Amino acid sequence: MKDILVLRDLEQIKAISHPYRVEIFESFDGEQPQSAKQIADKLGEPHAKVNYHIKSLLKVGILELVDEKVKSGIIEKYYLPAAKNLVIDKSFMQNVDDAMLQSLNQASISIFEKISEDFYRAAEKPIEHLKYLNHYNDYYLTKDEIKDFMEKLKAMTNEFLKDKKDKTRPEVIPYNIAMLAIPKVTPKKRRG
Repeated sequence: MKDILVLRDLEQIKAISHPYRVEIFESFDGEQPQSAKQIADKLGEPHAKVNYHIKSLLKVGILELVDEKVKSGIIEKYYLPAAKNLVIDKSFMQNVDDAMLQSLNQASISIFEKISEDFYRAAEKPIEHLKYLNHYNDYYLTKDEIKDFMEKLKAMTNEFLKDKKDKTRPEVIPYNIAMLAIPKVTPKKRRG
């Protein structure tokens, strides 16, 4: 499994823009292949629904078929993500038409919905581990400044997290870490 898969075409972005497919992609635990049934059991979803979405991710190369085993006369297929992380190609972002923009927005919404679900589950569950949220608002940046800022944060985060996938280390618990930089859009005033 590669560290990063660079998404270079619209079909890949459309495939991962579905919130449920983001959840399937994130359900893989390290480099352990899983079947559609195992993922369905983990997510508490019907096998047919999971299988449908796996086929969509497989078709565009986000998931890979890595093994087939015969169990009770049935062929069970095992999958792995093509990479640990997905990144949209920078050159793809420069030639954005309406269809691409809509797919990119949907992909962003899907990822945000997944982050929101994780946040609310953690906030509602009284566990002794801390939850962190840093929020900075009303800073005025150019496109180049925010891009540079996010790239620096990403590089620092990747460096810090590079050896943190080992869940056998003592006293570790899983965390989801998200970085957002969103333009502030003021709502339109309502007319009385």
